[in-house]
Amino acid sequence: MRTRAGLLAAAAALPYLGSSAAALAAGVDNLTGLPLYPDVNSAAMDTVARTDKMGHWCNRFQANTSASLDTVEAWYRKNLFNPSETDLKNDERYRGYENLVGVKLALGIDYVAVFTTGNGVTTIELFKCSPST
Repeated sequence: MRTRAGLLAAAAALPYLGSSAAALAAGVDNLTGLPLYPDVNSAAMDTVARTDKMGHWCNRFQANTSASLDTVEAWYRKNLFNPSETDLKNDERYRGYENLVGVKLALGIDYVAVFTTGNGVTTIELFKCSPST
């Protein structure tokens, strides 16, 4: 018998499904639980969490792919459940990058940033954050 709480828990997990197989394929464990684009060339999980301006502790997983920015953005829009979207040119964290083009797709305080700086490489950053205390 399915309970309302059980169904809500299953629905909450949907945005994070599919992350482990791609991370293992890159040779690095993706500990964020966020989905990773399946065709990455390199990947790394930060060894320490860092705080953001809102006081959240965030763990970052970064990967690179030779797939086009448009292809990776489309994959994330399909594989994340109803994210909010911000142009990275309007995100303070990314203002120091030259020739930056990309988006931030947020699921509450967790988010995925997908961008390029015109070098033929698409960068994917997955951020899993804890509530501020």
